[in-house]
Amino acid sequence: MIILHGFSSSNYYNVVKHVLLHKNCEFQENKLFPKDPKLLEISATGKVPAITSSIGTHICETSVILDYIEDVHPTPSLYPLSSDDRALTRQLVKIIELYLEIPSRMLLPTLLQGREPVPEISETSYSLCKRGCLIINNLCSMSPYLIGAELTIADIFLRYALTIPNAVKQFWSGKDPLSLIEGLQNWKNIMRKSEISRKIDDEREKDRAEFLARF
Repeated sequence: MIILHGFSSSNYYNVVKHVLLHKNCEFQENKLFPKDPKLLEISATGKVPAITSSIGTHICETSVILDYIEDVHPTPSLYPLSSDDRALTRQLVKIIELYLEIPSRMLLPTLLQGREPVPEISETSYSLCKRGCLIINNLCSMSPYLIGAELTIADIFLRYALTIPNAVKQFWSGKDPLSLIEGLQNWKNIMRKSEISRKIDDEREKDRAEFLARF
């Protein structure tokens, strides 16, 4: 059985959890927060999520964990059939991470610590996220999922990656780069209807107070 280490307020943790639930994998959860000494025994980077495989191997970094899960639980697949389309799916996931999630995360300490934003950081974050949203818009068909008729790992990844830009957009002076992604609201409505999405959202909300109390 896979053990998933982390906490429900982490968007990366929720990506992995959604995939495990989607694939009907047998797994258990072990709540660990950053800086917990026990986490360093499991995660080489000290970050969540991390997993322990059924034979006791500790694995960290979300993209690596997702590849591992796809390898050991290939059905139902969250990737297209052709190698080229699978590569394009991974490309989209990487772009979402590097050009949307990470730039918006620059403002997360400001949000969590209740500080006034540094204008230069806010502008840099906005500019990078705007570029990311334009790239994502060009790559997505929204028909009805990001890249076609079937749900892929890119859909799950974006759903939880949006947590950070949605939380920090108050620091972008009324500008919302997410509006540049055409059809995003309809896609979000489709994604939130799934039973798995509702379950994870409920558990994230229950975890929120404990997470925020750490700041």
